[in-house]
Amino acid sequence: MGINRLVDIGKSALFTAQQAITVAGHNIANVNTPGFSRQQVSLAENRPENGSPGQIGTGVHAESIRRSYDSFIEGQLLASRERLGEFTASSNALARLEPLFGDANNQGIGAGLNEFFGALQDVATNPNDLSARTVLLSKATALAGRFNQSAADLTAAQEFLDRQVGQTITDVNRLTSQIANLNTEIARAESTGQQANDLRDARGVVLANLGELIEISSIEDTTGQLTVFAGRGHILVDKERTYQLVAVQDLSNNGLLDVQYDAGAGPTTSVAPVIQSGRLKGLLDVRDQTIPTLRTSLDTLASEVVTQVNQQHRLGFGLDASTNQDFFAPTGTTASTIAVSVANARQIAASSTAIGVPGNSANALALAGLRNSDIASFGNVTFQEYYSTIAGSFGSTAQGADGNLKAQEILQSQLTSHRAAVSGVSMDEELANLLQYQRSFDAASRLIVVADELFQTILSLKR
Repeated sequence: MGINRLVDIGKSALFTAQQAITVAGHNIANVNTPGFSRQQVSLAENRPENGSPGQIGTGVHAESIRRSYDSFIEGQLLASRERLGEFTASSNALARLEPLFGDANNQGIGAGLNEFFGALQDVATNPNDLSARTVLLSKATALAGRFNQSAADLTAAQEFLDRQVGQTITDVNRLTSQIANLNTEIARAESTGQQANDLRDARGVVLANLGELIEISSIEDTTGQLTVFAGRGHILVDKERTYQLVAVQDLSNNGLLDVQYDAGAGPTTSVAPVIQSGRLKGLLDVRDQTIPTLRTSLDTLASEVVTQVNQQHRLGFGLDASTNQDFFAPTGTTASTIAVSVANARQIAASSTAIGVPGNSANALALAGLRNSDIASFGNVTFQEYYSTIAGSFGSTAQGADGNLKAQEILQSQLTSHRAAVSGVSMDEELANLLQYQRSFDAASRLIVVADELFQTILSLKR
């Protein structure tokens, strides 16, 4: 019985060392796997047997295989991923709008205003010069075109973001389905006493990806399954069951998609107002706040250009003695509809009188003087100052988004480093473990050999 006990002890040590080597190898194999948590074998003594003069040990066994996991750090990382998703979406969306303000390359509305009023000044200097008048019409048309293009670019950017919102909703639903499936697998594995370390890591990766898209929180029950909430209490995953987000056209918002929650019974409800972070938050903020604000400001600028120029132009006379004519189309009072109404350069009303040809240039001077006029609806600032306010406000918003993104990336990097210190795989440590368990395996093998030799010795005594 004593020699058999030696064999059993050696066998338990052998199998335990083999399991530990396998775990170390698993760690090494997943050193670069995203979301992987280092696993450790917890060893425990086998139950001893009563004997004389006292209890005698019976070997060792692997009591559990635990993953190195810090729930606090993981929670911080998830919150960081939510903000990182928001700031990344905002920064990228705002970057698409930067070409609207291409004044540094003489391509923006501000440069167009300067060229337009400069051309008016040239007409005032030489009112009978048809070439100067033709240039004025060209500059006016170019200015209207820049307004039109800016409005079209805003619409295109908004439609692009709207499609991104729809795709993000689809991605959210796909990830919640994956979490529900992993919940089921984890509960099934752990109900038999197993520890679903790899499945939990996989679920953690999916949960982090979901957090990057929408603000979430979660609760784990005693079976290891998660209940995941979005926004303020909207259940997305309840163990193995999922609830969908749906994209519904909002007629009150120009048919853009509204993010709504489908509880499975009754009408859907909008969750957009309660989404506080994540990619959806960034997309919705730019789509529903930044772009409409820009559009309203450009429409106001275009409307005042049309109103002020037309009002003054109607008071003057052209080379053909025409008067009371609008320079810009009176119905085009938005950035998307502003257009030049005067088709003939001779109809430009540069003169304040119909007497003589070309008369004087007083009305052209008055038109050119609008450049420096304070407009009441702008808060008593000029056209150029109002446009500079629009551009400056947008630049500040874009700069703030970039700053938030860079700061969040630094924080994310720090948190990732903290996680690596707790859950990451150290190749040096794993190689040391391999050597340790290899020696344990060798020693256990030697113990079995010794037990066999003892057994052979006893057998030889009977011969």
